[in-house]
Amino acid sequence: MIERFASLSAKKETQLYSIWTLAALVFYLVSPTLSYLAFWGLLPKFSLSLVQGALLVGAFIVRMLLFANGKIPFRSKYLALTYLLLLWISILQWIWFPEISSEIGPETFLSTIAFTFVGAWTLLLGGEFLAYSIAMQPSRLARSALLVTYLSLVFVTLHGVFKGFKLYGTFLFAFQDPVSRQVYNYLALADSLAIVGLLLMGKSDTPAFGGSLVLYIFTSICLVFSYSRASFFFFLFAGFLFLVLKFGSRQKLQLLFIFFLAGIAVLTAFVKQQNLTLVERFIAPFTESDLSMQARWELLHQGLHSLGQYWLLGYFMHEVVEIGRGAYMHNWLSFWLCYGIGPFLLSIWLMFSLVIKSWLQRKNNRLALLSFCLLIFDLLEIIFARSYIWPYFWLGLGFASTVLTAPKEEQKRL
Repeated sequence: MIERFASLSAKKETQLYSIWTLAALVFYLVSPTLSYLAFWGLLPKFSLSLVQGALLVGAFIVRMLLFANGKIPFRSKYLALTYLLLLWISILQWIWFPEISSEIGPETFLSTIAFTFVGAWTLLLGGEFLAYSIAMQPSRLARSALLVTYLSLVFVTLHGVFKGFKLYGTFLFAFQDPVSRQVYNYLALADSLAIVGLLLMGKSDTPAFGGSLVLYIFTSICLVFSYSRASFFFFLFAGFLFLVLKFGSRQKLQLLFIFFLAGIAVLTAFVKQQNLTLVERFIAPFTESDLSMQARWELLHQGLHSLGQYWLLGYFMHEVVEIGRGAYMHNWLSFWLCYGIGPFLLSIWLMFSLVIKSWLQRKNNRLALLSFCLLIFDLLEIIFARSYIWPYFWLGLGFASTVLTAPKEEQKRL
């Protein structure tokens, strides 16, 4: 009787953790939807970070209690080291707080750690939870939450395009208020859409080629109009890689190739006819006329100079103090500059170790291939486009560390 009661109590604690962590993860992934609606006055403005922080505190406390009780242990050295790495840089951030806040003000500091602390911890817990809920304790609630999240992001993208058509007379995402000149953060929208799209493509027990292909094409189209070039190109590559590796028969590959070329041709013709600005934006990275790329090269040069000074221990938010917000290197070298060489080397080791491990397990673990493609997307982002404030890096590590290191009896179910 006592053992039965203990088992029931443990189940309730696990369910509580699942619901709380799922709520924190979904709220973060749909925050681009909420911020968009608030941006255009369709929702009252409120502090997303404050709500996210409250959800994170609850999820984190329950997670640590379950770890302490041995009910949800760290399943491997990879997951333990990922937690250790995030704890390490979190401590460094708060050590820097007095000095940085005195230079730039506490509000600017707190707006940054909304990504580097709150967002990072939320997505690490969320990535671990998704792997656990999809693979080891299948949950319809988690899958339904992903689908609702995806649909909300698609709605915002389509709404933004139609609103842009009303404002500009062309199919261009409306990310700037013409009156206040304020700008909506479309990058978070695109990144959430790309990652949730990948998760939906690979999450089902027996994914159908047709369903995955339709989801891939539709998400790619939405990403074109969401205006983020990096999210579009890297999803295009990672999703294509997933389809090729998952459905590797010659006939299906030929069909995939035909649909891919046809989709690109139709989309290019449509966009070119309706919106020359959008075409030029996506072609610009491959020419010498991209002002954004030129600015990023200059920021890289400045960042490398600073890295020569602070390479050992780092200088958190150096770019904000010295230049201004957003003046960071748009790659993972900014992580090195912020936290020093130790956290940087550990983050790179974890990423490449998990990429290799997911590749080796792809035939025996049904979620290893999804993990591999998710990590490839993350890797491309941090090499070419995103900086130390990019929180989605942690979702990939949390998901892969859990999926790829499940005990043998659980791997049989994957």
